[in-house]
Amino acid sequence: MKTKDLTQITMMTTLMIVLGFVPGIPLGFIPVPIILQNLAVMLAGALLGAKKGTISVILVLVLGVFIPVFSGKSTTIPVLMGPTAGYVLAWVFVPLLIGWGLSRVEKGNPTLTFLVIWLAGVLFIDSFGALWLALYTQAPIGTTLVSNLIFIPGDTIKALLATLIALRMQKMTGDLFL
Repeated sequence: MKTKDLTQITMMTTLMIVLGFVPGIPLGFIPVPIILQNLAVMLAGALLGAKKGTISVILVLVLGVFIPVFSGKSTTIPVLMGPTAGYVLAWVFVPLLIGWGLSRVEKGNPTLTFLVIWLAGVLFIDSFGALWLALYTQAPIGTTLVSNLIFIPGDTIKALLATLIALRMQKMTGDLFL
């Protein structure tokens, strides 16, 4: 890897950690808060592509073993043993899915770019998270899927922001992946 690649991975990892400092919004009826970190996960795939984006997410998980990097000042082990594990595990695959998807659509197409980011960054994370939540809480999968609908509007706004940032960066650099 080049110095430029390492710098980009480090910067994206830092963004994920910084967004983890923003306190989550507890909902009360579901043991999963609304957070901002998944915005950075979407940006990792959209800006860095599949390989570098995934490395940045894995780096967050590794650093989280030693320091609190998740919302609520949590570390990796408690997060992976709790109700949010499915969401966080899904993060590892999101840059892969976004990077792969964006490499196959027309560059600069805002609708297709948004669709790829939304499918991986919203639908995939929330579905995977709901599946884990059903296993963790012993609730029916239908119940956890319905309760996850609360995340869709906010996550859709995050996907829109990631799309706008990715398209702006593409316009500035001439390439989708930095």
